[in-house]
Amino acid sequence: MDTGPAARIILDNLMHVAGAQGASLGQIKMWLVPQKAENEYDYNINKGYFELLLSQALRGLLEEGYVASSLPDGVDDADVRHFSLTDKGAKYVQELAASEIEQGY
Repeated sequence: MDTGPAARIILDNLMHVAGAQGASLGQIKMWLVPQKAENEYDYNINKGYFELLLSQALRGLLEEGYVASSLPDGVDDADVRHFSLTDKGAKYVQELAASEIEQGY
């Protein structure tokens, strides 16, 4: 499973999210998981795929040090876990953006 595009979406959105607290897991899900339109009754997405994609992308970003978690030891159902961009992550996003400009994207 290629988590690169999902990781990029997370990094880009964290770069532009307001506030030092970052984004909750619920907010990040909204960035990645397609939403069903009001009148699309027969539309069915594979939520399990997107949950796994999100989990693997966040795990990779945490391991690389691009994203920090407010609850590094895990999360309980009652806790709200927030993810924020680290300085290393912000620098990485800027490098990616500069690379895309050079390549003409």
